[in-house]
Amino acid sequence: MKYTCIGKAAALTLGLISSGLLFNANEAGAEVGMADDHPIGFYFDIGVETMSGDTTYAIGGDIMYGDGSFESVHFPISELAWPMDIWLTRFDAGLTFGSAFRFNGTVKTNISEPDDPMVDKDWLTLGSPGQLDVYSDSAITSFDAFIFDIDAEWVFYEAKPIQFYTGVGYMYQNFDYQAQLIQQFSPSGRDGYYYEGDGTIGITYDITYDMFYFLIGSDFQITPQISLSGMISYSPFVGAEDEDHHLLRDKVSRGDMDGSAFMLDLSGRYNFLPTWYLEAGFQYTSIEVDGTQRQTLEGIALGQIYMESETSQTSGYMTVGFSF
Repeated sequence: MKYTCIGKAAALTLGLISSGLLFNANEAGAEVGMADDHPIGFYFDIGVETMSGDTTYAIGGDIMYGDGSFESVHFPISELAWPMDIWLTRFDAGLTFGSAFRFNGTVKTNISEPDDPMVDKDWLTLGSPGQLDVYSDSAITSFDAFIFDIDAEWVFYEAKPIQFYTGVGYMYQNFDYQAQLIQQFSPSGRDGYYYEGDGTIGITYDITYDMFYFLIGSDFQITPQISLSGMISYSPFVGAEDEDHHLLRDKVSRGDMDGSAFMLDLSGRYNFLPTWYLEAGFQYTSIEVDGTQRQTLEGIALGQIYMESETSQTSGYMTVGFSF
């Protein structure tokens, strides 16, 4: 991987931010850094999140074969789209120090599997790159997701009822799939490409994103019980690795990529008791990376090819938590 732990402009779980930042607004015009009645605070919440989107990777362009020869073909010649219509459970926790500093962390893991199929497309006719030659869809039979996100924030301006903050964070994402073929055919009429699945696992796919990011955001205290928060994050350095294993042919394709990411987070929080609250939020994450895919067939190196990967993740969540 070209960047170790280099990161993604990560949409830090809004549950954290809204939860932890609502540290009782000081008098209007109070300077950042003034101690409040509770110089050290803590919050914890738990809830559910629904996520939609997909991770799509494509290959094509420059090829270097195992014997050292080169070739350039159109892009893409193959594209696979892996779905992300899932439910997750999430745990948020954080610390606040006075009215200026806070640290937040979130862990998410899936509690459902995607219902949508994985779609695989191939454009094999070099003289007609717009002609789709092979199309297949496969049912997701096993899926695991794990997301870990931490950040450190500094409130650089605070005047009741608003405050602005900036900071840095780190996010790790991993998605692991298994799928079985439903049906494959040739839209262009090529012979030898029609298959129906027999129920066996035909392909596995694993992708990991590793990233640091920068963030800026604001909080607005509407009433003593209700607050709103918004944050944008950006990472110019995203590291990504993936592995695609076509089991029936024992063909393994491993990608090493880097790129950038953008995230948007919006949330609202309602304190129904002095230390207990409900929070609802929206998150959007977009990651674009590119690099090289290396392929082997039955352990024999075939060569490498240019690849691009994009993921789009849109989430809504609700949590319940406490702070003191």
